[in-house]
Amino acid sequence: MQKHLTIGMSRSPYTEALFDGSVSAANVDLELRTQFGDGYDNVGARHRAIIAGEIDGGELSISSYILARLRGVPLIALPVFLSRRFRLRCMYCRTSSPLRHPSELAGGKITVHRYNATTPVWLRGILQNEFSVRPQDVEWYVAEPDIAEESLRPPPADVRVDFISQPRSREHAVELVERGEIDAALEPYALHATANMRYLMSDYRQAEKGFFQRTGAYTINHLFALRREIFDEQPEVADKLLAALIEANSRADRYRDEKQRRDAAWEREVMGEEFQYSLKRGCARRSLETLMDYQIQQGILERKPNIDELFVPHI
Repeated sequence: MQKHLTIGMSRSPYTEALFDGSVSAANVDLELRTQFGDGYDNVGARHRAIIAGEIDGGELSISSYILARLRGVPLIALPVFLSRRFRLRCMYCRTSSPLRHPSELAGGKITVHRYNATTPVWLRGILQNEFSVRPQDVEWYVAEPDIAEESLRPPPADVRVDFISQPRSREHAVELVERGEIDAALEPYALHATANMRYLMSDYRQAEKGFFQRTGAYTINHLFALRREIFDEQPEVADKLLAALIEANSRADRYRDEKQRRDAAWEREVMGEEFQYSLKRGCARRSLETLMDYQIQQGILERKPNIDELFVPHI
């Protein structure tokens, strides 16, 4: 008898083979959902649905997942990282801005969609440890309140965080950067594609390569989480999902456009190998350790959890 699961995730080269049916999970009927909210909030709405147990699982913010698990939310993760890329390119400013380097952000105003979300955690850690810009050195403006467990970890008292003006949407936050009311945006979206926004650093690739060489960390953002009840009752379902997600990932190049293929080839060159869905091979474990170090440094975590206890046992 097939197990029916409602799963939320984004369509991407890593998952497209599941959406078009060329890859499936053995004896698992997957109902794949992509739409949970409007505009940039669609991803946050999906994360909220997974944490609330409204669907069986799917693509979830790593930062949100770790905090949820520490609070006892019954989820378990697969070593599958569905949103991943080097993140120094995710620092944006308006086209006419005089800013040219992350070190120049000290004393400025920065917007992030949620303070404790994974991309801001990564980029604040990079700003502090690579460019000597501490969270306390910046005025932070958020478009959304932190979700679920994230909201239980307010920023330290000496870090200034305010909401942007109404309407409090990510789109409006970008408009404020375009108008020069906020200096920079740290966001995982392709804001450079708009006429009035650009990358903060023109040589972001060199900076990303240097970051990986120094830290061994690749800036992973989302993992695959499953309701713990499903794993406890049928642990083989997790194995079948993992096998399907690994197979879908292996076919990613078929769904990439030419620019995406070049970017993927460059990342393989930097890392010296394909990124692997594993905590025993490749850089995923080191990446998770670095992210948790940043969470502790930023007052989001009090202690570093055992990574293996967060994930299903795997090869």
